[in-house]
Amino acid sequence: MTQDVDPPKINDDDLLWRRIPDIPDMIKKLPDGTYRVSSAAFKNGVDGQVSVHLARLTTVDAALADHPEKGLVEITAGLPRSLGHKVVYDREPEDHSHTLIVPPQNQSNNSRRRDAKLMAEAARWLMYPLSVRG
Repeated sequence: MTQDVDPPKINDDDLLWRRIPDIPDMIKKLPDGTYRVSSAAFKNGVDGQVSVHLARLTTVDAALADHPEKGLVEITAGLPRSLGHKVVYDREPEDHSHTLIVPPQNQSNNSRRRDAKLMAEAARWLMYPLSVRG
């Protein structure tokens, strides 16, 4: 990560936005007819890092600009930290809000699943994926 400015301090109450693909595995319909993001949305690759946006450095429109079919949820930075994860600013040339949720080193699969479930259950929808928007 090459930067010309100091990275922003990320506070526990800062909001992190996660784009949600418009696929059934990422969205759960609840008995009351509402939707919840699936825990699969907070599991990434072999290393378990989850790519998010630091909300105060972007807008909903910018976060979804190249992905209009996707949805967007938010959690606080304090939640993954309370589970032992790091929240690391990771500015990209095209995305100055890019941030990573980095799991504890050598985290077990059971812990990874539990943490993903807790983050999914706490996530609040900002924009549903296209198939849910109808």
